[in-house]
Amino acid sequence: MNKRNWTAVCAFLCALLLTGCGQAKVPDVVDTPSLAVDKDGTVTSYLVDVFDKEYYNIDGLAAMVSEEAAAYNAQKQSGETEPVFVEKVEELEDGSGKVVVVLKYDSTDTFSDYNNGVLFYGTIAQAQEEGYELEAADAEDGQYVLITDQKVKLYCPRKAVRAGGGAVLEEDGSVDASAAEDMAYVFMK
Repeated sequence: MNKRNWTAVCAFLCALLLTGCGQAKVPDVVDTPSLAVDKDGTVTSYLVDVFDKEYYNIDGLAAMVSEEAAAYNAQKQSGETEPVFVEKVEELEDGSGKVVVVLKYDSTDTFSDYNNGVLFYGTIAQAQEEGYELEAADAEDGQYVLITDQKVKLYCPRKAVRAGGGAVLEEDGSVDASAAEDMAYVFMK
């Protein structure tokens, strides 16, 4: 490859890397309860809490979380993919005494079922078909919505343009739903 072609390829790759797809990036260290939803509907849940009692045991917590996921999977798994997968259970290294439990779910429906809560991701039309009441102004063509009752930080699969229900759009593109009244709504393009 000659120098001119190599320069063009490098310029293209740099532009590609510098151009984000508009979704919020989950930080390397998650220190608050959070959910990240991917475009395919898979979910990563970050359960974070203080783990500061002498009698707490990280191995015991990891075993309990794994047992609960295994029991759920035994009832619900229909193919090779586990509906719920325990990615990790670990103490945060910042000295805060917090522990993070990271769970992966094969869909928003699985997350909702496993956690007895609400998590929906799809188009405005799909949300309306599922019975969610949205304003006519929300129904722009091609617009997506994330709806949840979880009081967490949300990392969306597309660029969040507006939040409702008491959720707050953050500067980094995430959405803080910790103070949401009932359901948090995140509208995305």
